[in-house]
Amino acid sequence: MANDFKPHGILDKVSYANSLFMEVVSRRELALLRPVWACRDVRVRPHRNHSFEHVISASAAWAGYAKMSMKWQDAPYDDALSMNVSGDEPDLEVIWYDVETIQARLGHGMLEWLKGRIKVLRAISAAPVLVVLIGLRAEQELELVESTKSLPGVRIAPVCDVLGSLRMPFDSRLAKISGARLSEEANLALAKHLACRWLPAILTPRIKAIVADLDQTIYSGVLGEDGVGVVLTPAHASLQKALLKLKESGLFLAVVSKNEPADVDMLFANRPDFPLRIEDFSAIEIGWGSKSDSISKACRKMRIDPSAVLFMDDNPGELAEVSGSLPGIELIHAGTDVHRTAREIDFYPGLWSWGVSSDDILRVADLGAEAIRKRIQDRSSGQNAYLRELAPEVDVWVNPDGLIGRLAELSQKTNQFNLSLRRLDEVEVHEYVKDTKRFAVGIGLKDCLTDSGIIAAMFGRFDEDKVIVDEWVISCRALGRGLESLMASSALDAAASGRSVALFNYGLGPRNKPAREWLARSSGVALEAEGCLQLKLPLLSGVADMPVRINIRSNERQQHF
Repeated sequence: MANDFKPHGILDKVSYANSLFMEVVSRRELALLRPVWACRDVRVRPHRNHSFEHVISASAAWAGYAKMSMKWQDAPYDDALSMNVSGDEPDLEVIWYDVETIQARLGHGMLEWLKGRIKVLRAISAAPVLVVLIGLRAEQELELVESTKSLPGVRIAPVCDVLGSLRMPFDSRLAKISGARLSEEANLALAKHLACRWLPAILTPRIKAIVADLDQTIYSGVLGEDGVGVVLTPAHASLQKALLKLKESGLFLAVVSKNEPADVDMLFANRPDFPLRIEDFSAIEIGWGSKSDSISKACRKMRIDPSAVLFMDDNPGELAEVSGSLPGIELIHAGTDVHRTAREIDFYPGLWSWGVSSDDILRVADLGAEAIRKRIQDRSSGQNAYLRELAPEVDVWVNPDGLIGRLAELSQKTNQFNLSLRRLDEVEVHEYVKDTKRFAVGIGLKDCLTDSGIIAAMFGRFDEDKVIVDEWVISCRALGRGLESLMASSALDAAASGRSVALFNYGLGPRNKPAREWLARSSGVALEAEGCLQLKLPLLSGVADMPVRINIRSNERQQHF
């Protein structure tokens, strides 16, 4: 998510958020909010059987906070879910359906009918699909989630959780007036979840790290004045627990604070009542320099770009300085109303996800081993000695159905080692997996210290004795071990054995210099801004001599080339 807030516009954002995250927000207050920053147009094609305009109108303010302007196509009521897909391809398909009538008509067959309708839409549209079903029981919703996991780019909204938390989710009086039985409370709750959670989690990469100030942000008081006696109010304790929960979901936490390092160490050592411990932070930058410089240092330690960071601070001036120095960074003003800050964290666009994957968890643990790897590398006599001590293993999967989501995530989120910057989504990855003239490869990496999970992906096509690599990406946390060529060679060996030439497509982006440098080194040719470069296979003769174990894992689909 790009940050379009200028330093002088910070107060506009703060004011907007203060209205948006009040304990109780009304439709009238939402209607008054207008973002003063650039918003991305998102074209949505709905398939519905009842009125949901009350949700759409309320969601506009929330969507504006997520820097999106929703453009909903007109759609007639359609109990049969005929899936009319005429017109231009949208950015998103939405099935918005109240099951009350169809449940009475089909009974136990309703879920199978819904599964069939979702499959039809998946087959005829290349856009992601969000399914919002009103009136299902929790066990029915769970069954639908499980049964659609094999459909790429399909997400079942957790409507039961949202409506189950409300005092009165349905209002029969409104059904007679508006054509929908949802209460006003439900309309507003669904609008908030739709715009702040579900849509950003489908359409934008997830934020990777939260960087927090200390004083007056995660506790009340100033460390330099109050010492370890700073106050942990109940609201601050809740905020710390929320941050800890996000860390457990796979986000990095970091601290940036203008204090003395010894004071910060003493604070966490003497405050067992803090839910957050010092070891929960993947990067800690304490000093008296600018916050933007400290955040940059923290990002280098976490091996991420500041554009993947959410920074929270109680001082608007610090937010303005950071915004002006680090374009793309996300910002939260941690004001005096800590409960409001916690609500903003809970619904900040880009934090919520459709589920915690093992790779999310591995990412945080893997970073902790990076300092040890660096010490091993520094004392080793050479690359092979370093690898022998590290004992790395490379796992290779060709066309793995079970990894489609992760491979799409790598394509979407990887910036530094992303050779062509194609940004494939789940539907496009699925096409590479299923098409016999194409391939998708997932690569896992582990060593004696940690299992890094699935950290690289290659997508390509076959053309007689050549293989054309459309996209080659490696997560930044897997860089620095000198295995980029070995992983590329292993991927091509497994997917395209017998081919003599590989053509690598490449592009030019603001941060993909490492990928371009790898291709230039491998070919010995200077790269243009974009193009296609030919390499002979096998990729590098020296790869075979590396002390690395390569495991070709069982494929989901037998290959016949």
